Amino acid sequence: MEEDIHIIRYFSSLITVSNGKVVKVTKPNISYCPLSSFLYGGIKNPPGLSTALLKDEIKKVIKGKITRFGFCTKDRMLWKDEAVIPYGASELLAYGLKNKAIDSAVIVCDGAGTVITAVPQIVQGIGARMHTVLKTSHIPEVAIKLRRYSCHILDEKGSINQMSGVSEAAKKGYKRIAVTVSAFGEESLKNIRALEGRYGISLTILAVCTTGIKEGRLIEIEKYADIVWACHSKNIRNRLSKKAIKILSKVSPVYMLTEKGKKLVSGYNPNIYKIREEARRS
Repeated sequence: MEEDIHIIRYFSSLITVSNGKVVKVTKPNISYCPLSSFLYGGIKNPPGLSTALLKDEIKKVIKGKITRFGFCTKDRMLWKDEAVIPYGASELLAYGLKNKAIDSAVIVCDGAGTVITAVPQIVQGIGARMHTVLKTSHIPEVAIKLRRYSCHILDEKGSINQMSGVSEAAKKGYKRIAVTVSAFGEESLKNIRALEGRYGISLTILAVCTTGIKEGRLIEIEKYADIVWACHSKNIRNRLSKKAIKILSKVSPVYMLTEKGKKLVSGYNPNIYKIREEARRS
């Protein structure tokens, strides 16, 4: 029997999902997350709330995603038109694809690994309610669905390698490529950026999941990323708020560090109140 292990990061915890069940939740090191508050009414850690209860709240959120959206299972929902997070990475990428600012996106999907797509509804469907995926196992049914929508999967192992994903996208003829890179991960933004010159492409790098990153990683992100999410990183806020040429959202800031990043979101104006109401109702 093939391994079925998916490791995601949410609320600073590492959560392991296997065979449709949450099997492990590590101890979180934050007490509040703006995005969690927006979507789920707030997972907070007030005085007196034990670590065990906080971990149980985190587990409930992930279990809900498995039940409702097929997260990390063969029943994964992959197509969505509506925005879920006002200034989420998938929303900005879907907007960029619709408005021809980019011609493809290299993203990560649970059950598939690195995925190349030019379909905005797939970008939105994959990213809606999904947290940073650090490891995933190949799920054949998910791969079949993605290929039906003309998506390309890096391999049949569920590999997550955004540098290889960008290379494959360039080889397929895409010229204006956007890629999400986990700031909490170890992939080199410098090496990914170097692909621009190697293939003669325009590359927009989106750095996500910045909570808890170290100084060296922050310096790398500042130098090579185009768009950066603040998440729960005080260092990101202190450092990039001074450098950003445009900032989206005050609750959980998104920093445009380059003209390329600014161009991707030009004209983007989500209906925040509608999104909030639909998120909480669901």
